[in-house]
Amino acid sequence: MGVLGTRKFYKPFKNGETEEQNQILKNKGYISIILHSAYYNSKGNFWQNIFGGNDTIALTSSVTYKSNQQSIEAKTIVDKRTVKANRNHNLGLTRLIALKVPSTADGLELKLEFTSVKDDNLENGLNLMNSKEFQKPLEMASIPIGQILSITSVVKKIFSSVENPAVLETTFAGVISKDKVDNPIQKERLTSGYIIAISNNDEDNNFLNQIDSSKLTIDGDGLKYENNTVKHTNIVYHITFENLKGIDEKSNWFKKFQISLDKLDDIFFVESEEDRTKILKDSRRLWIEASAILSEDNTYISEEKRQIKATYFKKINERYNEMQEASDDNFVNMLMEDKSDNFNFLPNLDSLNKDAIVIETEKIATNYLQELGNVNLTFPE
Repeated sequence: MGVLGTRKFYKPFKNGETEEQNQILKNKGYISIILHSAYYNSKGNFWQNIFGGNDTIALTSSVTYKSNQQSIEAKTIVDKRTVKANRNHNLGLTRLIALKVPSTADGLELKLEFTSVKDDNLENGLNLMNSKEFQKPLEMASIPIGQILSITSVVKKIFSSVENPAVLETTFAGVISKDKVDNPIQKERLTSGYIIAISNNDEDNNFLNQIDSSKLTIDGDGLKYENNTVKHTNIVYHITFENLKGIDEKSNWFKKFQISLDKLDDIFFVESEEDRTKILKDSRRLWIEASAILSEDNTYISEEKRQIKATYFKKINERYNEMQEASDDNFVNMLMEDKSDNFNFLPNLDSLNKDAIVIETEKIATNYLQELGNVNLTFPE
């Protein structure tokens, strides 16, 4: 059975929300994509209709991150199983497709296929790849990307060697633009919420044309129409968007920031001003190195990088001042001596005096800590 036709729908996550409110903007946060549910309607062939039988199906998902600099595709075997023919099957699937991808790309493309497996070699390959270790979501960190590209290459090779009919095949391309637009779904802008794809049954060719999207609802059991389960082959994606990622405690920059902060504890063990100054300069050097590493971390948007740098700067300066009891030889003075790109979290640094730097840093750090708390994230002590 070939592709019968697929229709796509958009639903907001919360009733009353509009697609304009949910449009995802460039450099404003992080995108996660979840395969919320998958439903397969099996239609038997002539012999299966008489004697019964089984279908072997595979569900394949891919998401592609596209920008002027690079295009990264994560393709995985979401599920492979054997099901009874001439029955409806709620596959009970929930899979993470993309995890906190920064909205720095020009767009994301989603593609999902239900495939009817008729080839033994394909089935053997699918059996190998249908495991958690090969079901990697798209992430932008260097190590996951290497794994993702390897898995994607293998999955493509498995499918390239044989022809198998697609029961449902759908692609959704979403542009990530800098500014909001009217009717973003119609203009193919990426928007948080639910993306739904429904395939026709061959005996019900008019079904897709008759769907009123306002009557579609989604719950833990999957897709419903007028409160009844949709018994056509369908999938539901859930796209979420978060303004903040929070602190990655496994990152190298986090470890170096912490060392920079902990370095100040050495002040307790020295007496001379010269030794205290050396400790402070060592702490500053570590902070600069950590800031440089963070600047190159493409898993974060630029605004959150700025906020993280400012927060660590504030914490280091406060700790040093507590130990030194208002010594003039503090972290802010040392900042003024080195106005490099590592201090770009402060606007117009050249025109800021010491007091203005402290005030501006306090403002950025305080707002960031408050925003983290609002979404139940914490800043490590």
